[in-house]
Amino acid sequence: MEPADLLITQCRTYLNWNKCRLSVIAHLVLSLLQKQTVNFTHLATTFPGKSQTASCYRRIQRFFLEVVFEDAVTARMIAGLLAPEGKWQLSMDRTNWMFGIFKINILFLAINYKGMAIPILWTLLPKKGCSNTAERIELLKRFQKIFPEHAIQRLLMDREFKGKRWLKFLVHGSWPFCIRVPSNTLVPNNTKTGYYR
Repeated sequence: MEPADLLITQCRTYLNWNKCRLSVIAHLVLSLLQKQTVNFTHLATTFPGKSQTASCYRRIQRFFLEVVFEDAVTARMIAGLLAPEGKWQLSMDRTNWMFGIFKINILFLAINYKGMAIPILWTLLPKKGCSNTAERIELLKRFQKIFPEHAIQRLLMDREFKGKRWLKFLVHGSWPFCIRVPSNTLVPNNTKTGYYR
């Protein structure tokens, strides 16, 4: 069986789409792996068949104009295809960059697997700078709603993800977590000095 046919079969388990749309997403995934770019012009050159590159390009455009990706369905599909068995180790991070004059700022939750972080849920932040506690809590609650029974080994976070209310939510919500802290942070303990540094 061809790789595209295998992907179509797998995607059909999660997506209630017609064969044409399933074919497009399967070929897009394979094109992304081959070309290692999201540029539609480059991706269109890898589509099979006798269609010209311009026709394949318009096909990709129509796909993204017409298809709505529901986050719950997408998250289940990503997990079903890529996530490891057993407890998941998650990471929360934020990425931002410029796309022309547009500032893109994304808070995401990913499954860690074999040295990779596979994004499973994300929130586009309508602002510059760090996420706040409410945005982080909303992302974790979305995860819990989609995967209510799945066991979490731990949640990894960088120094950006701090704050008393946030850490309180993690502790009371039974989220095992590891967080990097700045080198000048004082942490109380039971030694004579009273602090870890």
